[in-house]
Amino acid sequence: MFLRTEQTVQLKNYQEDIVLKAIDIALEDRPSLRGDPAVIKDVAAYVLNRVPPRYIMSERGFTRLAAEHLDENSSSLGSMIGILVLVNEGIELIERRRKPFAADGTRGLSVDEEISPVHNLPQLFGKVVDSHSGAAVDGASVRLSVDGRTAESAQPGWPNPFITQHSTNGYYSFWPAAVRDDRETHTFTLSIEVDHPAYEPARLETLITTCCEFMVQDNIASDGILNLDPIALKRV
Repeated sequence: MFLRTEQTVQLKNYQEDIVLKAIDIALEDRPSLRGDPAVIKDVAAYVLNRVPPRYIMSERGFTRLAAEHLDENSSSLGSMIGILVLVNEGIELIERRRKPFAADGTRGLSVDEEISPVHNLPQLFGKVVDSHSGAAVDGASVRLSVDGRTAESAQPGWPNPFITQHSTNGYYSFWPAAVRDDRETHTFTLSIEVDHPAYEPARLETLITTCCEFMVQDNIASDGILNLDPIALKRV
């Protein structure tokens, strides 16, 4: 099975209960902040009163939150994106109050990287389901390729291939690394290949066009996420 699509992201309004859930997940590795009610209150207030700027979150946290939120309302990915953007900016502000902390979302290029501009790629998010029942498929191996090559990850902790799990209810996510390229624009072919011993292999392909930049994006912009169509697997 082969699908070819071009994707866009639509942002929607967000809700307070999802904000609190996002804060809890984002602070899992920061116990000193997570255990401070004042921090939770300040970050929640920051999120609920601002327009989404940017965010960064581990694959584990992002996929968990997305799975929980989207299973309640499949049209609300944009809402979740805005929440992640603001939660992490609020956390950065609190950390800067406690110690010097630079987090402007970009970093200067190293000597090697300055040889040519780079093209920053978006984060990809999707779900693997059974074509007959529509149920999430656990244990599927999902691999991302960029222009025919297995994609490297932009940050540690974003596996490729990704194995779907019960905890994420069939959802997967990738954050491919920036690509060095001196062309002004580049149209990339992104391929998602799915394998599972009980199902026929499946592939989804999408095209994206990027512009060259001179900064590697360490944070993903709120409009830099592709919500892919579900991949429906047929049993062998």
